[in-house]
Amino acid sequence: MEDSAIIEMFFARSEQAIWSIDSKYGAYLREIVFRILRDTRDTEEIVNDTYMGAWKAIPPAKPESLKYFLARIARNLAFDRLDYRMAGKRHALLVELEEYIPDEKSNPERLREAKELGEALNRFLGTLDRRCCAVFLARYYYAYSIRELSDQYSMSERQVKYLLSKTRTKLRAFLEKEGMFSYEGRGFKRGI
Repeated sequence: MEDSAIIEMFFARSEQAIWSIDSKYGAYLREIVFRILRDTRDTEEIVNDTYMGAWKAIPPAKPESLKYFLARIARNLAFDRLDYRMAGKRHALLVELEEYIPDEKSNPERLREAKELGEALNRFLGTLDRRCCAVFLARYYYAYSIRELSDQYSMSERQVKYLLSKTRTKLRAFLEKEGMFSYEGRGFKRGI
């Protein structure tokens, strides 16, 4: 079934929309959430909450890409659950990138900045070669472990770590060039 037809079902408030997204994207969402939480029971709960989140958001939202709209909801819910589990401790993946990414939860004004940053990240990813981009996304979007990346891309763990470090350095330079951040001693501060 086409995404546009599923979105129309949401607008018509047909419960069939939920069954359709589960049939089409359920496995994809479960994989994303499980990589973050590593717990089957929590994964099922978060995927169901993702469906509820989509039900509440559509309408008025009319996503251009239903797949990525659902993935964003699922990831946000999974990271919220992880934050709850860790009782305020930062997740290791986010710690690796925290100096580059504003925390929009702590300051509502940063929501706009977060959107601008998302657009800049998309431009940055477009500058990377295919393999580097795939490894970077697998690590920071899909939450693959270093070991999983090593196996999937036939690289040693050391090579994966080096590639990610090199890519984060490129990201820093890219964001500085874009005027998004400026380096001030202990990390990045908003330059705008």
